Amino acid sequence: MESGATDSLRQRLEQTLSGAFRIEGELGGGGMSRVFLAEDQSLGRRVVVKVLPGDIAHATSAERFAREIRLSAGLQHPNIVPVLNAGTVDDAPYYTMPFIAGRSLRASLDALAKGERLPPAKALEILRDIARALAYAHDAGVVHRDIKPENVLLASDAAVVADFGVAKAIAAATRDGAAATTLTQGGVALGTPAYMSPEQAAADPSVDQRADVYAWGLIAYELLAGAHPFGDRRSVQALLTAHLVEHARPLADAAPNVSAELSALVMRCLAKNPADRPANGREIVDALSDATSGRVARGSSIPGKRRLLGLTVAILAASAAMVFYVARFRREVSPSAPAGKSTAVDAYLRGKVRVSSENRDDNDAAIAALREAIAADPSFAPAYAELARAYTIKVFYYAPDSAKKRLSEDAEVAVEKALALDPNLGEAYFARGLMLWTPSRRFPHEQTVQAYKQAIAKNPKLDEAYHQLALVYLHVGLLDEAQAAIDTALAINPSNTLARFRYGVIDLYRGDYAHAYTIFNSTPLDKNPSLWAFQTATALFRLGRESEASALIDKFLRDYPADEGGVGTSVRAMMLAKAGRRPEAEAAIAKAIATGQGFGHFHHTAYNIASAYALLGDNDHAMQYLRSAAENGFPCYPLFERDALLDGIRRDPQFISFMKQLRGEFEARKRQG
Repeated sequence: MESGATDSLRQRLEQTLSGAFRIEGELGGGGMSRVFLAEDQSLGRRVVVKVLPGDIAHATSAERFAREIRLSAGLQHPNIVPVLNAGTVDDAPYYTMPFIAGRSLRASLDALAKGERLPPAKALEILRDIARALAYAHDAGVVHRDIKPENVLLASDAAVVADFGVAKAIAAATRDGAAATTLTQGGVALGTPAYMSPEQAAADPSVDQRADVYAWGLIAYELLAGAHPFGDRRSVQALLTAHLVEHARPLADAAPNVSAELSALVMRCLAKNPADRPANGREIVDALSDATSGRVARGSSIPGKRRLLGLTVAILAASAAMVFYVARFRREVSPSAPAGKSTAVDAYLRGKVRVSSENRDDNDAAIAALREAIAADPSFAPAYAELARAYTIKVFYYAPDSAKKRLSEDAEVAVEKALALDPNLGEAYFARGLMLWTPSRRFPHEQTVQAYKQAIAKNPKLDEAYHQLALVYLHVGLLDEAQAAIDTALAINPSNTLARFRYGVIDLYRGDYAHAYTIFNSTPLDKNPSLWAFQTATALFRLGRESEASALIDKFLRDYPADEGGVGTSVRAMMLAKAGRRPEAEAAIAKAIATGQGFGHFHHTAYNIASAYALLGDNDHAMQYLRSAAENGFPCYPLFERDALLDGIRRDPQFISFMKQLRGEFEARKRQG
């Protein structure tokens, strides 16, 4: 935050707390608070004042937050930093806690990376103190939800845990119960990806004490082995996927000096299925007593750790992964799930996570994994549905023309097989919608919308159905409806990064280029670089930042010279046309056409080509490609109506007639909803 804003908040806080506390300075903060050091003037002690930042405060009822946080204020335990009181400053909730002298566990872990050593007995003391704090809180019915090294403070005589109940209080106090939607749009995650349980990663509303148990297991593994169980990850998506489907290397292998009993306890805490973990902190304390009676570890000190990317950023998802964890999967699709066939389930989950990334390598891996699942259990209906989805994505983006017909037929067979096995399987209806909305079927928007709505009726928790419904809506110009569908998708699954990215596309089509760029720039699509570069460069170009847009496209084309769909080259064509470099622009147009034909989303390339021709004053070719874009999946009337790049052809009778027809179709869709 800028220093002026920081000073302003400090001044307002000083005014609010005047007479009771004196603000000494700002200590920093994380994703869920701004932290100030203050002196309690009545008692002469130092306290910490934590103020919720603007994006959370705006979405939060201060009154209800204060009511919820009082539940945590009742926790009085030697290993818990208590909440002292709560209030508001300019409608932003704050709460106070005692100041604890000492460093955080994160600082200790970072010190290990620099070669410092931590005696095993000390590590066990820290873990036992954290477990005791959890046991007491869980006995009182309070779940932390954000256990991580940053929230563990190492005082002179004990480890203490801070911020109990804060994440729950924020979620409970969010107006209209829209915590997942409102806060994740604002870039705030209720939890930290590196220490999230699978059920938190999957946005399951039934998170309970076992999420804290999982986080304790992660900290224990990191402290005892010297490394986070899932290694250094470059993105939120990689961490979330690891929590959902990857199995940590056994602690006994990573830290052979640790006793077998303690290793077994830590690995049990890391179980994907909450039912397989200790039920609460009390069970960890009891198990620790059993596991360490007489021997904690065999051998030498704990090795240094590689530095973990401690992420407290939003779940920007950078992911398009469909996040389901094993326990929820088995509970929700039990009629189709193969009882006892863990090979099929594991392969299915690997395929399901990979298929949503929509890039070539992941698509091939998804197809292989889903075929493996079906081979392990031919009666596994969800695997057939996901395989149909994978085949359709391959046809849409990557398959050569010679393979498209066969893959499309294979997708249809897989959908029919899934429905024969389970007629109520929402994922099968979803796959059917994907199969409909393709170039070979001329993008039947209304039919596709109905297929997705049918999928949602069968499975209201199918976030990807809402996401793809939004995708159809934004292509036909129903931007408000698209935004509402994305809101729902993210309320179900905040880690659906590709869905979140669509907010930027909606803003782009509305003409809010600055906000669109902000979303694109803060939502990395690690596994879909083509889409990210295309949309981000387009936003920069529309903002008049041509040099930045050009540099981004140049880098993209160097890194990904295949330029599938010709989208990158088509953006370059628009920039060249605007600069008046006609021969180069026409060459780029020709290359984009040659590269992009057959690509599912070629309609975007066609629209950019139309824009380039309009800038060049070639009305006939501009209208040719504008009609092609609209007739082949992209009749986005609001965009066509306001886009300044088309101003050069607005008086052309062809354009006037075309827009009259397009408006009629748009208004008819608007009436239908």
